[in-house]
Amino acid sequence: MKRYGIERQTLWVTLAPVLVMAFLLDSYFITTRFADMDRTLIERSRLLARQLASSCEYPVFSGNAILLKQNVDTVLSFQDVASIRIFDDKPSLILEAGIKNTQPVNYSKTTFVPLFQNEDILRLYEPIVATQINLDSLTTSLKPENQLGSVVVEISKASLNKKKEKIFILSFLTTLLIFGITILVAVRAAKGISNPILQMYRSICKIGRGELEEVTYPASGVYELHELSEGINEMRKQLLRDREMLESRITEATVVLREKKDEVAQVNLEKKKLNDDLAIALTELQAIMEANPDILYVFNTKSELIQWNSNFEKFFGLPAIKLLHRHLSDFVYKDDRAAAENCIQEIFANGSATVELQFARYDGALVPFLCNGVVLKNAQGEVTGYTGTGRDISERKAAAQRIQHMAHFDMLTDLPNRSLLSDRLQQAISTCKRERSRLAVMFLDLDMFKFINDKHGHEIGDFLLREVAIRIRSCLRETDTAARIGGDEFIVLLPSIDTEQTALMIAEKIRNAIDLPFLISGKNLTISTSIGIAIYPDHGSEERVLLKNADTAMYQAKQKGRNAITFFSS
Repeated sequence: MKRYGIERQTLWVTLAPVLVMAFLLDSYFITTRFADMDRTLIERSRLLARQLASSCEYPVFSGNAILLKQNVDTVLSFQDVASIRIFDDKPSLILEAGIKNTQPVNYSKTTFVPLFQNEDILRLYEPIVATQINLDSLTTSLKPENQLGSVVVEISKASLNKKKEKIFILSFLTTLLIFGITILVAVRAAKGISNPILQMYRSICKIGRGELEEVTYPASGVYELHELSEGINEMRKQLLRDREMLESRITEATVVLREKKDEVAQVNLEKKKLNDDLAIALTELQAIMEANPDILYVFNTKSELIQWNSNFEKFFGLPAIKLLHRHLSDFVYKDDRAAAENCIQEIFANGSATVELQFARYDGALVPFLCNGVVLKNAQGEVTGYTGTGRDISERKAAAQRIQHMAHFDMLTDLPNRSLLSDRLQQAISTCKRERSRLAVMFLDLDMFKFINDKHGHEIGDFLLREVAIRIRSCLRETDTAARIGGDEFIVLLPSIDTEQTALMIAEKIRNAIDLPFLISGKNLTISTSIGIAIYPDHGSEERVLLKNADTAMYQAKQKGRNAITFFSS
């Protein structure tokens, strides 16, 4: 490895930061200055292009070529303006002025970008937009965006580049001057430092060999070197003192080591007692866990299972060796894992939490559990994990689902009732308003149903209503809704139709299906239906109006002789 003297290294240490700093400052100054000059040119040119586009509005709009030429010549008189091109809204070139040998451009619609520049030229595109004053009388003859044409102005960057070149040369010469002055100062400073340091180095080598006799150093004009020589003398004296203290400290350390050994033995005895107490507590805890009818679990801070009761083991059907240190996510259904993670965060934050999760049973069935969790802490108050219980709530949820179903579906036909129909109809109306589409509402009433019900009994009548509901559903699309609103009255909702013919086609399909004979308890029964249709938004834009008009259309169908389909007509 090549080595250099302290004088040369001091020279390099002094020169390198100055040179780097000078280069960085020079680069920063040039970059900032050039950026300001470019930004000033762009802002001035953009303002000039906008003023030209504004002044060309009326000449382009009226076709006044003389006034347009005057405006263009005025702008050409400004410094650095190389050329100007005026286009109409096609775009087609109307006027071109300035230097003819600028960079050739194929002026198609795709080349009109707001700003383009290279080393020699700055090109700006500005649309000529009609103002409200010019649109008072001819608003209908213009395009929606009110653009009459466009202006393309090219600015020469020759003068700007010359200014940049002068600034660069001046900055470079300044840097060279600073660097030369720095070299002279650094050489003088390096010599004043190197000689005293070499003398101190020889003294330190003697101290390293154990020669601790007092040494006198030559005086130095550098304050730090004087302090360094005083420090070397103080170090020598301290080494003498440390040599005397070392043996006494070794003796003291030996005594302390014997005392620590006795303390370790006492700690081991206390640890054994704590382990025995812990084993007893764990046995009692396991007995409590087994007495719990729910599943009970204990997880560490990493959500790894460390303890559980037999109900937990039976539910998942896994032996203890496969349960230990399994992660919580292995037991929770994948769609509920995010909720489980949020519950764990709440336990650590608030001390406890409750969440409903689905666990996968040993046979693969998903069972809902209401899980309670409580944070666990040690004697020092540090969180060690969490524990909790899980209660099977599948029967309770099934009962709630049955109640929910009864609240929205007809008990006889299992069709949606009036409440569910109202909700779906309101949603369909909102969708149609948003998408500007159409829907249809059909009101169905069975003809002569009361006669069959009175003649054959209510049991036959109920069976007939269920069969009618089945036939209606078989005629509908997946998105359609059939509802029973009472007695022998049904409502059919078509949430999306292209034309009235679509509604008529489905209604005719329902009418033909109900018109076929019904075999009930060995009896052939025939019945027909009258159907009234209301279309959104032609026959109403609200739920109440559509249902009322469909009901009116149904009565009009009955007046025509029953077994008919009628659209609402006021």
